[in-house]
Amino acid sequence: MAYILLIEGNEDRRGEIVKALELDGHTVEAVGNSEDARNSVTQKIPALLISDQKLGDEYVDFLNEITRNRRLSRVPVILMVSTDDMTSALTAYECDIFAILKKPIDIDYLRVQVETVLRQTQRQKQSRKRERNELRSQIMRLEREVRATTEDLTDAAQNFVTMLASPPSPQGIRIDVHYQPSGGFIGGDFYDFFWLNPRELCVVVGDVSGHGIQAAVIQSMARKVISIGMRIKEGNLREGLRFANDELAEDIPQGKFVAAMVGVLDVVSGNWEHARCGIPHPVLQHANGEHEDVLTAGVALGLRRSEAWSDAIQVYRTNIEPEGRIVMFTDGIIECQQDDGEEFDYAGVHKVLKRAAVDDNVPELIYQAAHAGHRAVDDVLIISITREQVELEDSGTLMSFFGEDTDSESPFHIG
Repeated sequence: MAYILLIEGNEDRRGEIVKALELDGHTVEAVGNSEDARNSVTQKIPALLISDQKLGDEYVDFLNEITRNRRLSRVPVILMVSTDDMTSALTAYECDIFAILKKPIDIDYLRVQVETVLRQTQRQKQSRKRERNELRSQIMRLEREVRATTEDLTDAAQNFVTMLASPPSPQGIRIDVHYQPSGGFIGGDFYDFFWLNPRELCVVVGDVSGHGIQAAVIQSMARKVISIGMRIKEGNLREGLRFANDELAEDIPQGKFVAAMVGVLDVVSGNWEHARCGIPHPVLQHANGEHEDVLTAGVALGLRRSEAWSDAIQVYRTNIEPEGRIVMFTDGIIECQQDDGEEFDYAGVHKVLKRAAVDDNVPELIYQAAHAGHRAVDDVLIISITREQVELEDSGTLMSFFGEDTDSESPFHIG
Protein backbone atom coordinates (compact mmCIF):
# COMPACT_ATOMS: atom_id res chain seq x y z
CA MET A 1 0.00 0.00 0.00
CA ALA A 2 1.03 3.62 -0.47
CA TYR A 3 2.39 6.38 1.74
CA ILE A 4 0.08 9.40 1.34
CA LEU A 5 0.54 12.98 2.55
CA LEU A 6 -2.69 14.80 3.42
CA ILE A 7 -2.85 18.60 3.85
CA GLU A 8 -6.14 19.53 5.50
CA GLY A 9 -6.69 22.43 7.88
CA ASN A 10 -9.89 21.09 9.45
CA GLU A 11 -8.99 18.60 12.17
CA ASP A 12 -12.29 16.69 12.02
CA ARG A 13 -12.16 16.25 8.23
CA ARG A 14 -8.50 15.35 8.49
CA GLY A 15 -9.26 12.54 10.88
CA GLU A 16 -12.15 11.26 8.78
CA ILE A 17 -10.05 11.06 5.62
CA VAL A 18 -7.10 9.44 7.43
CA LYS A 19 -9.36 6.79 8.94
CA ALA A 20 -10.91 5.92 5.55
CA LEU A 21 -7.59 5.65 3.74
CA GLU A 22 -5.97 3.63 6.52
CA LEU A 23 -8.84 1.15 6.26
CA ASP A 24 -7.71 0.66 2.65
CA GLY A 25 -4.26 -0.23 3.94
CA HIS A 26 -2.48 3.05 3.18
CA THR A 27 -0.08 4.86 5.47
CA VAL A 28 -1.27 8.45 5.84
CA GLU A 29 0.55 11.42 7.31
CA ALA A 30 -1.84 14.30 7.91
CA VAL A 31 -0.68 17.88 8.39
CA GLY A 32 -2.55 21.12 8.81
CA ASN A 33 -0.27 23.65 7.13
CA SER A 34 2.35 24.16 4.42
CA GLU A 35 5.29 24.30 6.82
CA ASP A 36 4.49 20.87 8.26
CA ALA A 37 4.15 19.55 4.70
CA ARG A 38 7.65 20.81 3.87
CA ASN A 39 9.07 19.12 6.93
CA SER A 40 7.30 15.88 6.08
CA VAL A 41 8.65 15.55 2.53
CA THR A 42 12.23 16.03 3.74
CA GLN A 43 11.83 12.72 5.57
CA LYS A 44 9.96 10.71 2.95
CA ILE A 45 8.55 11.34 -0.52
CA PRO A 46 4.83 10.47 -0.71
CA ALA A 47 3.33 8.36 -3.47
CA LEU A 48 0.33 10.71 -3.52
CA LEU A 49 -0.48 14.16 -2.16
CA ILE A 50 -4.06 15.05 -1.20
CA SER A 51 -4.46 18.74 -0.42
CA ASP A 52 -7.12 21.26 0.44
CA GLN A 53 -7.18 24.22 -1.94
CA LYS A 54 -7.00 26.71 0.89
CA LEU A 55 -5.99 26.71 4.53
CA GLY A 56 -8.19 29.41 5.98
CA ASP A 57 -8.13 32.29 3.48
CA GLU A 58 -4.70 31.40 2.05
CA TYR A 59 -3.92 29.11 -0.86
CA VAL A 60 -1.68 26.17 0.01
CA ASP A 61 1.63 27.71 -1.12
CA PHE A 62 3.46 24.38 -0.71
CA LEU A 63 1.77 23.11 -3.89
CA ASN A 64 3.51 25.76 -5.99
CA GLU A 65 6.89 24.55 -4.72
CA ILE A 66 6.40 21.01 -6.03
CA THR A 67 7.28 21.72 -9.66
CA ARG A 68 10.55 23.37 -8.61
CA ASN A 69 11.66 20.32 -6.61
CA ARG A 70 12.88 17.43 -8.76
CA ARG A 71 12.17 14.91 -5.99
CA LEU A 72 8.53 16.03 -5.81
CA SER A 73 7.75 17.11 -9.37
CA ARG A 74 6.25 13.74 -10.35
CA VAL A 75 4.16 13.26 -7.19
CA PRO A 76 0.48 13.21 -8.28
CA VAL A 77 -1.89 15.64 -6.56
CA ILE A 78 -5.58 15.31 -5.72
CA LEU A 79 -7.00 18.77 -4.98
CA MET A 80 -10.02 19.41 -2.74
CA VAL A 81 -11.85 22.67 -3.51
CA SER A 82 -14.82 24.55 -2.12
CA THR A 83 -15.70 26.44 -5.31
CA ASP A 84 -17.76 25.60 -8.38
CA ASP A 85 -15.13 27.28 -10.55
CA MET A 86 -12.69 24.41 -11.15
CA THR A 87 -10.69 26.40 -13.69
CA SER A 88 -9.88 29.08 -11.13
CA ALA A 89 -8.77 26.36 -8.72
CA LEU A 90 -6.35 24.98 -11.29
CA THR A 91 -4.87 28.34 -12.29
CA ALA A 92 -3.86 28.97 -8.67
CA TYR A 93 -1.22 26.22 -8.96
CA GLU A 94 1.52 25.03 -11.30
CA CYS A 95 1.72 21.42 -10.09
CA ASP A 96 0.30 18.50 -12.08
CA ILE A 97 -3.16 17.95 -10.60
CA PHE A 98 -4.61 14.53 -11.42
CA ALA A 99 -8.09 15.02 -9.96
CA ILE A 100 -10.24 17.76 -8.40
CA LEU A 101 -12.87 16.94 -5.78
CA LYS A 102 -15.49 19.38 -4.57
CA LYS A 103 -16.07 19.78 -0.83
CA PRO A 104 -17.74 18.46 1.20
CA ILE A 105 -15.74 15.41 0.17
CA ASP A 106 -17.51 12.15 -0.64
CA ILE A 107 -15.16 9.75 1.16
CA ASP A 108 -16.05 6.75 -1.00
CA TYR A 109 -15.44 8.73 -4.18
CA LEU A 110 -12.13 9.99 -2.77
CA ARG A 111 -11.07 6.39 -2.10
CA VAL A 112 -11.84 5.45 -5.72
CA GLN A 113 -9.84 8.41 -7.02
CA VAL A 114 -6.91 7.53 -4.75
CA GLU A 115 -6.82 3.93 -5.99
CA THR A 116 -7.11 5.03 -9.64
CA VAL A 117 -4.26 7.54 -9.42
CA LEU A 118 -2.01 5.22 -7.41
CA ARG A 119 -2.60 2.33 -9.78
CA GLN A 120 -1.80 4.44 -12.82
CA THR A 121 1.39 6.02 -11.47
CA GLN A 122 2.69 2.82 -9.87
CA ARG A 123 2.19 0.75 -12.99
CA GLN A 124 3.84 3.38 -15.15
CA LYS A 125 6.89 3.45 -12.86
CA GLN A 126 7.19 -0.32 -12.58
CA SER A 127 6.56 -0.85 -16.28
CA ARG A 128 9.26 1.59 -17.35
CA LYS A 129 11.93 0.09 -15.08
CA ARG A 130 11.12 -3.46 -16.03
CA GLU A 131 10.73 -2.87 -19.74
CA ARG A 132 13.89 -0.80 -20.11
CA ASN A 133 15.95 -3.65 -18.66
CA GLU A 134 14.13 -6.38 -20.58
CA LEU A 135 13.40 -4.68 -23.91
CA ARG A 136 15.98 -6.54 -25.96
CA SER A 137 15.28 -9.88 -24.29
CA GLN A 138 11.56 -9.39 -24.94
CA ILE A 139 12.21 -8.80 -28.63
CA MET A 140 14.37 -11.91 -28.82
CA ARG A 141 11.75 -13.96 -26.98
CA LEU A 142 9.02 -12.75 -29.32
CA GLU A 143 11.21 -13.69 -32.28
CA ARG A 144 11.55 -17.24 -30.96
CA GLU A 145 7.86 -17.61 -30.08
CA VAL A 146 6.54 -16.54 -33.47
CA ARG A 147 9.59 -17.91 -35.40
CA ALA A 148 10.14 -14.46 -36.84
CA THR A 149 13.35 -13.30 -38.49
CA THR A 150 14.86 -9.82 -38.24
CA GLU A 151 13.54 -9.15 -41.74
CA ASP A 152 10.03 -10.09 -40.63
CA LEU A 153 10.19 -7.66 -37.73
CA THR A 154 11.55 -4.91 -39.96
CA ASP A 155 8.69 -5.42 -42.40
CA ALA A 156 6.22 -5.38 -39.50
CA ALA A 157 7.70 -2.13 -38.23
CA GLN A 158 7.44 -0.54 -41.68
CA ASN A 159 3.84 -1.69 -42.06
CA PHE A 160 3.05 -0.42 -38.56
CA VAL A 161 4.40 3.06 -39.32
CA THR A 162 2.52 3.29 -42.61
CA MET A 163 -0.74 2.56 -40.72
CA LEU A 164 -0.36 5.83 -38.82
CA ALA A 165 -2.16 8.79 -40.34
CA SER A 166 -0.20 11.31 -42.37
CA PRO A 167 -0.48 14.83 -40.96
CA PRO A 168 -2.85 16.94 -43.06
CA SER A 169 -1.84 20.36 -44.39
CA PRO A 170 -4.82 22.72 -44.24
CA GLN A 171 -4.06 26.22 -45.46
CA GLY A 172 -2.55 28.37 -42.72
CA ILE A 173 -1.74 25.43 -40.44
CA ARG A 174 1.61 23.63 -40.20
CA ILE A 175 1.69 20.21 -38.54
CA ASP A 176 5.05 18.53 -37.89
CA VAL A 177 5.51 15.03 -36.47
CA HIS A 178 8.58 13.14 -35.26
CA TYR A 179 7.94 9.50 -34.32
CA GLN A 180 10.63 6.98 -33.38
CA PRO A 181 9.73 3.63 -31.78
CA SER A 182 12.33 2.40 -29.30
CA GLY A 183 14.82 0.00 -30.84
CA GLY A 184 13.52 0.85 -34.31
CA PHE A 185 10.68 -1.68 -33.98
CA ILE A 186 6.97 -1.42 -33.39
CA GLY A 187 6.04 0.58 -30.31
CA GLY A 188 3.28 1.66 -27.99
CA ASP A 189 3.22 5.39 -28.85
CA PHE A 190 0.68 6.43 -31.48
CA TYR A 191 -0.96 9.42 -33.09
CA ASP A 192 -3.90 10.12 -35.36
CA PHE A 193 -5.49 12.92 -37.38
CA PHE A 194 -9.06 12.88 -38.66
CA TRP A 195 -11.70 15.42 -39.65
CA LEU A 196 -14.87 15.86 -37.59
CA ASN A 197 -16.33 18.23 -40.18
CA PRO A 198 -14.94 20.44 -42.98
CA ARG A 199 -13.19 22.81 -40.56
CA GLU A 200 -12.53 20.86 -37.32
CA LEU A 201 -9.50 18.57 -37.17
CA CYS A 202 -9.13 16.05 -34.36
CA VAL A 203 -5.58 15.31 -33.17
CA VAL A 204 -4.69 12.30 -30.99
CA VAL A 205 -1.41 11.66 -29.15
CA GLY A 206 -1.17 8.42 -27.17
CA ASP A 207 1.07 6.04 -25.25
CA VAL A 208 0.14 2.45 -24.46
CA SER A 209 1.73 0.76 -21.44
CA GLY A 210 4.25 -1.77 -22.65
CA HIS A 211 6.11 -2.34 -25.91
CA GLY A 212 6.22 -4.72 -28.81
CA ILE A 213 3.43 -6.55 -30.61
CA GLN A 214 0.91 -6.45 -27.74
CA ALA A 215 1.33 -2.68 -27.35
CA ALA A 216 0.96 -2.24 -31.11
CA VAL A 217 -2.31 -4.21 -31.06
CA ILE A 218 -3.67 -2.18 -28.14
CA GLN A 219 -2.69 1.14 -29.68
CA SER A 220 -4.39 0.21 -32.96
CA MET A 221 -7.53 -0.54 -30.96
CA ALA A 222 -7.17 2.71 -29.01
CA ARG A 223 -6.82 4.83 -32.15
CA LYS A 224 -9.95 3.31 -33.60
CA VAL A 225 -12.20 3.62 -30.53
CA ILE A 226 -11.05 7.20 -29.87
CA SER A 227 -11.83 8.06 -33.48
CA ILE A 228 -15.26 6.41 -33.29
CA GLY A 229 -16.04 8.04 -29.94
CA MET A 230 -15.12 11.54 -31.11
CA ARG A 231 -17.17 11.15 -34.28
CA ILE A 232 -20.34 9.75 -32.75
CA LYS A 233 -20.15 12.32 -29.93
CA GLU A 234 -19.66 15.08 -32.55
CA GLY A 235 -16.38 16.35 -31.14
CA ASN A 236 -17.44 16.47 -27.48
CA LEU A 237 -14.14 15.65 -25.79
CA ARG A 238 -15.53 14.53 -22.47
CA GLU A 239 -18.17 12.25 -23.99
CA GLY A 240 -15.91 10.97 -26.76
CA LEU A 241 -13.25 9.96 -24.26
CA ARG A 242 -15.84 8.40 -21.95
CA PHE A 243 -16.90 6.18 -24.85
CA ALA A 244 -13.27 5.24 -25.59
CA ASN A 245 -12.53 4.47 -21.93
CA ASP A 246 -15.56 2.20 -21.61
CA GLU A 247 -14.64 0.26 -24.75
CA LEU A 248 -10.97 -0.13 -23.82
CA ALA A 249 -11.71 -1.13 -20.22
CA GLU A 250 -13.77 -4.03 -21.55
CA ASP A 251 -11.23 -5.33 -24.06
CA ILE A 252 -7.59 -4.65 -23.15
CA PRO A 253 -5.69 -7.01 -20.80
CA GLN A 254 -5.92 -6.32 -17.08
CA GLY A 255 -3.16 -4.03 -15.91
CA LYS A 256 -2.76 -2.33 -19.30
CA PHE A 257 -3.86 1.25 -19.95
CA VAL A 258 -3.75 3.96 -22.59
CA ALA A 259 -2.46 7.44 -21.81
CA ALA A 260 -3.71 9.93 -24.38
CA MET A 261 -4.37 13.54 -25.28
CA VAL A 262 -7.12 14.45 -27.74
CA GLY A 263 -7.43 17.92 -29.24
CA VAL A 264 -9.81 19.60 -31.67
CA LEU A 265 -8.56 22.43 -33.90
CA ASP A 266 -10.78 24.80 -35.88
CA VAL A 267 -8.45 25.38 -38.83
CA VAL A 268 -10.28 28.59 -39.80
CA SER A 269 -10.44 30.47 -36.48
CA GLY A 270 -7.51 28.78 -34.71
CA ASN A 271 -9.73 27.82 -31.77
CA TRP A 272 -8.29 24.83 -29.94
CA GLU A 273 -9.48 22.59 -27.13
CA HIS A 274 -8.02 19.44 -25.66
CA ALA A 275 -8.32 16.94 -22.84
CA ARG A 276 -5.33 15.11 -21.36
CA CYS A 277 -5.60 11.64 -19.86
CA GLY A 278 -2.41 10.57 -18.13
CA ILE A 279 0.06 11.87 -20.73
CA PRO A 280 2.66 14.64 -20.27
CA HIS A 281 1.09 18.08 -20.52
CA PRO A 282 1.60 20.09 -23.74
CA VAL A 283 3.33 23.45 -24.14
CA LEU A 284 1.55 26.41 -25.72
CA GLN A 285 3.73 29.02 -27.42
CA HIS A 286 2.33 32.46 -28.17
CA ALA A 287 3.12 34.64 -31.18
CA ASN A 288 5.47 36.78 -29.08
CA GLY A 289 7.59 33.72 -28.33
CA GLU A 290 6.48 33.29 -24.73
CA HIS A 291 5.39 29.80 -23.74
CA GLU A 292 3.33 28.18 -21.00
CA ASP A 293 2.85 24.64 -19.72
CA VAL A 294 -0.83 23.68 -19.99
CA LEU A 295 -1.66 21.69 -16.84
CA THR A 296 -5.02 19.91 -16.74
CA ALA A 297 -6.50 17.01 -14.80
CA GLY A 298 -7.24 13.61 -16.30
CA VAL A 299 -6.90 9.84 -15.80
CA ALA A 300 -5.57 7.25 -18.30
CA LEU A 301 -8.05 5.22 -20.36
CA GLY A 302 -8.82 1.55 -19.91
CA LEU A 303 -8.10 1.11 -16.19
CA ARG A 304 -11.74 0.72 -15.22
CA ARG A 305 -15.20 1.36 -16.58
CA SER A 306 -17.10 3.94 -14.53
CA GLU A 307 -19.89 6.45 -15.06
CA ALA A 308 -17.88 8.98 -13.07
CA TRP A 309 -14.64 8.42 -15.03
CA SER A 310 -14.96 11.52 -17.20
CA ASP A 311 -15.74 13.76 -14.20
CA ALA A 312 -12.00 13.87 -13.49
CA ILE A 313 -11.20 15.25 -16.96
CA GLN A 314 -10.70 18.96 -17.49
CA VAL A 315 -11.18 20.39 -20.99
CA TYR A 316 -8.78 23.22 -21.85
CA ARG A 317 -9.78 25.85 -24.44
CA THR A 318 -7.76 28.60 -26.09
CA ASN A 319 -7.05 30.22 -29.45
CA ILE A 320 -3.79 29.48 -31.24
CA GLU A 321 -2.99 32.92 -32.57
CA PRO A 322 -1.17 33.45 -35.88
CA GLU A 323 2.52 32.49 -35.42
CA GLY A 324 1.60 30.63 -32.23
CA ARG A 325 1.83 26.87 -31.75
CA ILE A 326 1.05 24.01 -29.42
CA VAL A 327 3.58 21.21 -28.87
CA MET A 328 2.55 17.74 -27.67
CA PHE A 329 4.69 14.71 -26.80
CA THR A 330 4.88 11.44 -24.91
CA ASP A 331 7.25 10.85 -22.00
CA GLY A 332 10.01 9.26 -24.11
CA ILE A 333 11.51 12.63 -25.04
CA ILE A 334 11.39 14.34 -21.65
CA GLU A 335 12.99 11.32 -19.97
CA CYS A 336 16.08 11.32 -22.25
CA GLN A 337 19.09 11.44 -19.94
CA GLN A 338 21.63 14.15 -20.74
CA ASP A 339 25.39 14.43 -20.22
CA ASP A 340 24.89 15.89 -16.73
CA GLY A 341 22.78 12.91 -15.67
CA GLU A 342 19.57 14.91 -15.64
CA GLU A 343 16.57 14.27 -17.86
CA PHE A 344 15.87 16.49 -20.89
CA ASP A 345 12.51 17.31 -19.27
CA TYR A 346 10.41 20.43 -19.88
CA ALA A 347 13.42 22.69 -19.39
CA GLY A 348 14.91 21.25 -22.58
CA VAL A 349 11.66 21.75 -24.50
CA HIS A 350 11.44 25.35 -23.29
CA LYS A 351 14.98 26.11 -24.47
CA VAL A 352 14.18 24.85 -27.96
CA LEU A 353 11.00 26.91 -28.18
CA LYS A 354 12.81 30.09 -27.16
CA ARG A 355 14.98 29.95 -30.28
CA ALA A 356 12.50 28.33 -32.70
CA ALA A 357 11.19 30.36 -35.64
CA VAL A 358 7.60 30.11 -36.84
CA ASP A 359 8.62 28.06 -39.90
CA ASP A 360 10.92 25.65 -38.02
CA ASN A 361 10.21 21.94 -37.67
CA VAL A 362 9.92 22.04 -33.87
CA PRO A 363 9.64 18.25 -33.26
CA GLU A 364 12.89 17.72 -35.18
CA LEU A 365 14.60 20.51 -33.22
CA ILE A 366 13.50 18.99 -29.91
CA TYR A 367 14.58 15.48 -30.99
CA GLN A 368 18.04 16.72 -31.98
CA ALA A 369 18.47 18.89 -28.87
CA ALA A 370 17.73 15.89 -26.62
CA HIS A 371 20.12 13.68 -28.63
CA ALA A 372 17.24 11.22 -28.55
CA GLY A 373 18.62 9.17 -31.44
CA HIS A 374 21.05 7.42 -29.10
CA ARG A 375 19.73 8.39 -25.65
CA ALA A 376 16.03 7.59 -25.79
CA VAL A 377 15.13 4.29 -24.12
CA ASP A 378 11.41 4.65 -24.78
CA ASP A 379 9.32 5.47 -27.86
CA VAL A 380 9.61 9.12 -28.89
CA LEU A 381 6.62 11.01 -30.29
CA ILE A 382 6.53 14.80 -30.74
CA ILE A 383 3.86 16.79 -32.60
CA SER A 384 3.64 20.54 -33.12
CA ILE A 385 0.77 22.49 -34.62
CA THR A 386 1.72 25.98 -35.79
CA ARG A 387 -0.76 28.56 -37.03
CA GLU A 388 0.89 30.48 -39.81
CA GLN A 389 0.25 34.08 -40.84
CA VAL A 390 -1.65 33.47 -44.08
CA GLU A 391 -3.83 35.65 -46.27
CA LEU A 392 -6.82 33.56 -47.37
CA GLU A 393 -7.73 34.00 -51.01
CA ASP A 394 -11.35 32.99 -50.58
CA SER A 395 -12.58 33.13 -47.00
CA GLY A 396 -16.02 31.95 -48.11
CA THR A 397 -14.76 28.62 -49.33
CA LEU A 398 -13.98 26.41 -46.35
CA MET A 399 -12.69 23.57 -48.48
CA SER A 400 -9.79 25.79 -49.60
CA PHE A 401 -8.32 25.08 -46.18
CA PHE A 402 -7.75 21.49 -47.16
CA GLY A 403 -5.00 22.13 -49.72
CA GLU A 404 -4.66 20.47 -53.12
CA ASP A 405 -4.58 16.84 -51.95
CA THR A 406 -8.33 16.41 -51.60
CA ASP A 407 -8.10 12.64 -51.08
CA SER A 408 -5.88 12.74 -47.99
CA GLU A 409 -7.42 15.92 -46.60
CA SER A 410 -11.06 14.95 -47.01
CA PRO A 411 -13.10 15.01 -43.80
CA PHE A 412 -14.27 11.53 -44.73
CA HIS A 413 -10.76 10.12 -44.96
CA ILE A 414 -9.73 7.84 -42.11
CA GLY A 415 -5.95 7.72 -41.58
